[in-house]
Amino acid sequence: MNVAENIARRTAAYAALPVFQAFAEDRIPLDLFPRFFAEEAMVTRFFQDFIWASTDIEGDDALAAFARQHRRVDSGHYRWTARDLEVAGLPPLTLETCFALETLETRIQLARILACFHDADRDTRLTILAALESAGTVTLDTLFGYASRHGLADRLLYLGRAHLRVEERQVASITSIAAELFARDDARLHALVETVYDALSTMFERAGHRLYGELVGVRRAA
Repeated sequence: MNVAENIARRTAAYAALPVFQAFAEDRIPLDLFPRFFAEEAMVTRFFQDFIWASTDIEGDDALAAFARQHRRVDSGHYRWTARDLEVAGLPPLTLETCFALETLETRIQLARILACFHDADRDTRLTILAALESAGTVTLDTLFGYASRHGLADRLLYLGRAHLRVEERQVASITSIAAELFARDDARLHALVETVYDALSTMFERAGHRLYGELVGVRRAA
């Protein structure tokens, strides 16, 4: 199994998380959606560090140029959530909400990923970026689908169609520009993929149960 195959495998498992299935099956009432979106907005702020760190690649070659372009296109999306919070009738993020005790577990899982960038080489940065973007497409697609079915998608930026299309292109671009890297069967890179997906899965699973309880654990009757 190469790195690309491992990312695909973990992405499929990530898409099957109970909290995402609950949104996909419309088991979360619309009036409770803001609970999750408020936390997603906080997570998006912290994700900006992931984008900056994963694209911190120096040089004059194609990979470095790609990283600079990716950083330009994918930076600042967290600002869109500020507008979306207002549209959803939620207050703006503050230091108190970003560092609230009840979301500590979420920040711990985010910190696990950020720590992987310490003294990271190019291969590490690109592998993490590919895993993050692939997982992010699942998250965004699931929430976009929910927002669309409930008449919200046309009013939102972060969960809007334009952002979804940007993210879908990003995944294809990464795997194309670094095809040799993702064709490897490399234990060190596999370990990075596992860390990213374990952290994200743990973060969203626990947040889902904390916010929605049995709504996440009970499937809709066929």
